[in-house]
Amino acid sequence: MYDEKKLFEFRKQKDGAWKSDKESPLTEEQKKSFRGLNYFPTNPNLSFELNLDKNIPGVDEKVIIKTTGGDEQVYLRAGKVKFNVEGKEVEALVFEDPEQEQFQYYLLFRDQTTGKESYENGRMLQIPKKGDKLIVDFNYAYNPYSSYNNNWDCPITPEENILPVAIKAGEKKLT
Repeated sequence: MYDEKKLFEFRKQKDGAWKSDKESPLTEEQKKSFRGLNYFPTNPNLSFELNLDKNIPGVDEKVIIKTTGGDEQVYLRAGKVKFNVEGKEVEALVFEDPEQEQFQYYLLFRDQTTGKESYENGRMLQIPKKGDKLIVDFNYAYNPYSSYNNNWDCPITPEENILPVAIKAGEKKLT
């Protein structure tokens, strides 16, 4: 499950790609001063092995999610996960993208760091589909591309996934 060495390697590769790759969300001007993404300290307590609860209203139904560019994206409600953060039980909806190959789920969320330490429209987490359990590791939570460059149109976290806790893991705002 939680593997700090793997996480650091992932972050190093991502920073390298963002600095030099033509597919980077950064503009050429931003790349000149880019020294790496800003992260919360790693936190093994925010890495979970969870069941996806599909026994909820509206599972497999389409959900329209607004975007930063004023458009809408369609997702499917895949289910719900429950986890504990500093003694508080938290629930969040998990989505699928009906336009993409179904090898992962998406968790879009805002938390008590949103707008302060992390992006004001929320962060995202991609969760691989592997077996009966989901590995939900918030250390891999990331800001959508629109947080770095207004040319990108990214989903805004739906109201249902405003979490009452601080998820102090994953990407922070650039400093």
